[in-house]
Amino acid sequence: MKIAKKSLFSALALILVFSFSLVHMPVAVSEELSVKVENEALSVIADVIGLDLNSYSVELHNHNFNDFDGDDELVEEDVAYTLETAESKIMVVCTFINQVLTHWDLVPLDSSSPSLLYAEPLPTSTLEVVKGVLQNYQEYSKSSIIPKALSTLDGVTEIKTMNVTKGDLKMRIVDNCIDWVRTINGLDFPTGLSVSFNNGIVYGLSDESSFYHIGSADVNISREDAVRIALEKAKTFTAVEIWLGDHDEIFPFSVKEEPSTVMLQVGTTDRTSYPYWYVWFAADPEVYSVTGVAVYMRADTGEITNSYTTSPGGVISEPDVTPLPTSDASASPDTQPEGDPNQPIAAYIIAGAAATAITVAIATVALKKKSK
Repeated sequence: MKIAKKSLFSALALILVFSFSLVHMPVAVSEELSVKVENEALSVIADVIGLDLNSYSVELHNHNFNDFDGDDELVEEDVAYTLETAESKIMVVCTFINQVLTHWDLVPLDSSSPSLLYAEPLPTSTLEVVKGVLQNYQEYSKSSIIPKALSTLDGVTEIKTMNVTKGDLKMRIVDNCIDWVRTINGLDFPTGLSVSFNNGIVYGLSDESSFYHIGSADVNISREDAVRIALEKAKTFTAVEIWLGDHDEIFPFSVKEEPSTVMLQVGTTDRTSYPYWYVWFAADPEVYSVTGVAVYMRADTGEITNSYTTSPGGVISEPDVTPLPTSDASASPDTQPEGDPNQPIAAYIIAGAAATAITVAIATVALKKKSK
């Protein structure tokens, strides 16, 4: 088991390191600006995280530039430094958008428990450590959301699963993560602010609050109207194309009139959030592994933004495929899903945390080893 954990940790760390080496550099940025951001990353390591740079051998590992599809105004830079002592080696990755810090992660790079060297001793309470990092970050960034976020921690005496709301800002603590959302009309809209920690150490902080926006919080489409509109769309899926092992075949398809799932939720894409209805209709009957049709609809306008057939493997086909005569369906074919050119809103909901997930996962694996 120890070997398995060590291998998993090494693999995750390699994924992170390798990803920096693959990112291209399409944006022309002057050498002076590059040096400025690299120095900002060092300031984050010392002033926000609080590590003692004098105790480490510090080396710039990589500095990458990422472009945003269709947005020439945003330039994202990832700066990674390695910090090494005789006992351990770690990496600190800082992400900047237009030279504004939006994320940092602290990642152990070897199998040993990291022996972190701080300029000042850390408090013994994880809660106080988190508060301290947020206060350090506030002094560094002057981010307007941090004082409000800190106020949600007033009266909290320990880190445990809970929700605390002050005004429209809600703090959510789950496991080893705290995030903050805006609660409007009963819906939680992401702010882009979160902290990850374990065993009294903060391993990551994200703050994209200056780039996140609420496009609309209005819910103008009732549940009944959402179901009616979604059913009309679901009924356009009249056939599905199934891979039968050596060829594709098209089968008639329909859905049940009553939805199995109706959910009002928030969808976020390009850091702009809207309320959405998610409606899912079960297939009637299932065609091999095609289980139903999912429809995503803006709750403020009624616009259908995405719809697709569902299966354990994902999207199967587009609607309005003309079915061929049905062959013997008694066989057990392997379904071959086709890629959906339009990602469902469910994917957008988690997209804001995707970059964090890899690095937090690496930190979590390392922390579990340390706690043994």
